[in-house]
Amino acid sequence: MPEWGVYWGFARLRFFDLIANRTRFLIGVLSYFIYVSVYAAVYRAIYAGQASVGGLNIREALTYVAVAWVLRSLYTNTLDREVTEDVRRGDIALSLLRPVDYPWSRVASAAGEALVRAFLFTLPAAVVIASVYRVQPPQGLVPTLGFLLGTPLAFLVYAQLNLLVGLTAVFTEHTIGIQRAKNAMVDLLGGVLIPLTFFPGWAQVILAWLPFQAITYTPVAMYLGELNILRGLLVQLAWVLVLFVVLRRLWRRALDRLTVQGG
Repeated sequence: MPEWGVYWGFARLRFFDLIANRTRFLIGVLSYFIYVSVYAAVYRAIYAGQASVGGLNIREALTYVAVAWVLRSLYTNTLDREVTEDVRRGDIALSLLRPVDYPWSRVASAAGEALVRAFLFTLPAAVVIASVYRVQPPQGLVPTLGFLLGTPLAFLVYAQLNLLVGLTAVFTEHTIGIQRAKNAMVDLLGGVLIPLTFFPGWAQVILAWLPFQAITYTPVAMYLGELNILRGLLVQLAWVLVLFVVLRRLWRRALDRLTVQGG
């Protein structure tokens, strides 16, 4: 049984490490405000002369893009790059000497980072964006609960995807191409750049079977009341479990394949 107190230690260590370098988050607030402003301008052009696109009116679309980017500021982490560097430098050998599970310790560190982001990045970005754009609140208590419960599930899906990408370094050594492909798919196919309802019907059917929609589109759609809460949460939970199983299998294979130079 995992010693959860140990993993809380990893989260707390990451929290204090990042909070000492909080300037970058202030710059991040500005950059995310610019992103939302650019997409708001694009959306206004798309909606010129149209009352609804993809089932959303202009105010819902602006709320979607604002909440999507604010949510992105919370769950984003660099586990893929960090694990890759651990493998390439051989630092993973030292991690394996510790009496903790390496993947879980990485997820715990990412959780600590998400906690810092929530206070120094996500909340300030939400305040700045909401003060400029007319972001509508959740449509009732149930959508609010759905979004609040869906946010940590979105984090777990994203963190496990990043871990999977990072662990492929054991087999390929370099993962920069996979990282870039994953980032593009998370933003485009996950609904950060545009709502999935903007895609053609046949594409929506395909995207519904991919894990990316569980990261951004599903929680934001629940926020807007555009998706059944129970269905959305079950889809996210299903992807958390599927990725957990895949991650554990890949981790066992990686341990068999891992070679540390000089070790």
